[in-house]
Amino acid sequence: MSSFKYDDDHWIALLGKATTHEEIDEIDALWSAAIEAQKTAALGDLRKNTTKMLAAIETMIGHIEHLAQSLNFRNDPVIADMKEEMGNIHAELSDPDVVPPAIDPTVPDPGDESTTFEGATTQPTSPPTKVLTAPKPVNSTNYADLADEYVKFFRGAQIRPSRQSEVNTLADTAWKNRARYQGIGSPLGIPWWFIAGIHQMESTYNFERHLHNGDRLTARTTRHPPGHPVTGAPPFTFEESATDALKMKGFHTETDWSLPRALYRFERYNGWGYRPRRVASPYLWGYSSIYKSGKYIRDHVFDANAVTRQCGVAVLLRELANRGVLTLTSAQFADLEPDAPDGPTPATPAEPTNRDTDAPPSHPFEAFWQANLSHIQHFSWKELLYKGGSNAVHKNNTDPPARLYPNVVPLVNALEAIRNALGARINLTSVYRSPAYNKSVGGVADSRHMHFNAADFQLPDAGNGTTQDWANAAKQLRSDGVFTGGIGIYNTFVHIDTRGTPANWDNR
Repeated sequence: MSSFKYDDDHWIALLGKATTHEEIDEIDALWSAAIEAQKTAALGDLRKNTTKMLAAIETMIGHIEHLAQSLNFRNDPVIADMKEEMGNIHAELSDPDVVPPAIDPTVPDPGDESTTFEGATTQPTSPPTKVLTAPKPVNSTNYADLADEYVKFFRGAQIRPSRQSEVNTLADTAWKNRARYQGIGSPLGIPWWFIAGIHQMESTYNFERHLHNGDRLTARTTRHPPGHPVTGAPPFTFEESATDALKMKGFHTETDWSLPRALYRFERYNGWGYRPRRVASPYLWGYSSIYKSGKYIRDHVFDANAVTRQCGVAVLLRELANRGVLTLTSAQFADLEPDAPDGPTPATPAEPTNRDTDAPPSHPFEAFWQANLSHIQHFSWKELLYKGGSNAVHKNNTDPPARLYPNVVPLVNALEAIRNALGARINLTSVYRSPAYNKSVGGVADSRHMHFNAADFQLPDAGNGTTQDWANAAKQLRSDGVFTGGIGIYNTFVHIDTRGTPANWDNR
């Protein structure tokens, strides 16, 4: 384990270079954090105080980076030495194969046998969910087989009480650095929390290491994948490295960032080796009731009794959702329904798009459409009967009953007006839901989809704006009196309904 000690002479030397009050404040704050870290180090065993020490080091690194941006301190040997050593200690403390377990894995956490969990604050309409304890995952790598499991496990996961403090600290750090993650992810269309999750798992938020694998930024990566970033010259910034890592995996080509898709990508990023053993991946579920034991202690070597010493990325997201700072609600990941394979969105045929070829000819809704909606130019009656991508799994959605047909007329007129305002093809991704289907996909108890007066839509072609742009068009039409209802903005789609009263929400 590395050790460090900085005395008052270093502090005075740095103060002597300061030319502004801000630099003096930064140096004072840095030295306060250094003193706190040295007190922790003096306890004798840093690994017993890992969380506290990491927090102190992260604070120091933040102050160091601010000072390093100043011309007076850019090449200062004390600053350079502190930055290098803090990065090294951070990496040592973060190594999951070095840090010993803080608890006896054979002793269950208090509350493991509890029967209910109140759920996230962002899911106030969801009923209490039974805590899942070490459920056996499906042995598959097919997203269609796993999507429901991700949702079920996420809802049923209870953060282990003995690990809650550490999870809190990790969530605090992710939230504190969200602007930096957003700066990387926004140009690529990748949510900040996805980048934070990978960063936490690969190097415990060490900004002095490559996002690819935790190697030092002072050179290209040497471990798998070697030779990255492929362009530029070392030393690299974290932003340069992270952008290369995310593009290498093709994440910048993805458009569906619903929670099950994200968890699918996290698990694929780490590997599928746990599923054949029917063990929930610790990369996702470590520190939760979903995971009990079993770990690859090195490449291709599995130990059924080993217990992960890292917080799983799904657990990190669960804590952020519990705090209400992420809108990872049931509605978000159930409503985003094109269940296409990962990769670029496939080309779609010219409109109108027939999204449900199972709709038979001479369907009663066709006659209703001709009598009430024959003026519609950009949608077909069959599109409004689209049962949703998740119906391929659940197989319990139905056509809307005839008594609900009149409800769809204002909705279709609103969709046509939005289509004309945007000037581009629209795909409907969720329209009517039977009560059984709505429950299966985790919809809210009184979803407008069950009343046949709600639709989620996307503009599938590139260059047609963002979900904010689409929602703005809908809001303008609502202000003009074209319809009255709800407008919800999500990462990759917009929800509208004609409930009769205005409502707005943003679940990005």
